[in-house]
Amino acid sequence: MILLNAVIELLQHTSEIVSLFNDRLYINSADGLRRHKLNNFYNWMCQWANETEGKSQSFISSKLWFDLQSMCLGFQSLVHYKMTRFPSTVIKPAIVNQDCVENHFCQIRSCNGQNDNPTFLQQQSTQNSIRLGQTTISTKSNHNASSNSTNLYMRPSIEGMHGKKTLK
Repeated sequence: MILLNAVIELLQHTSEIVSLFNDRLYINSADGLRRHKLNNFYNWMCQWANETEGKSQSFISSKLWFDLQSMCLGFQSLVHYKMTRFPSTVIKPAIVNQDCVENHFCQIRSCNGQNDNPTFLQQQSTQNSIRLGQTTISTKSNHNASSNSTNLYMRPSIEGMHGKKTLK
């Protein structure tokens, strides 16, 4: 019975968080019910982590836990910063995502041979290469081998959109 109650509690917390991050309603205040629910979820997860410390099979993976912490704390910080710095603005949670950040880190991993823990020097040289557009496509990916490998970084063409010149 205790296990069933714990599963139900986990599902309740996670469904509220999924609802928050899929919500198309604006957040226009640093305080609010949705942020309170996010904070409750984070505190509940922290309590679970503390109760299961040293029992890795009783808790989620360390990578998932890190991602959840980043998501909760990052979103809380984003809302707090934006609402205190720019009080008349709003945040729409459904359009806040980290796809561009995930893409950046995937490029870093692929440039370092799928190394999850690159050294500072590896990270630094990879960052510079990605910023300069020299290694935006990994040779280890499923990229079309017949494509022109010398032109790995191209700016998008707007020629068909407005009948104007191509940006290249």
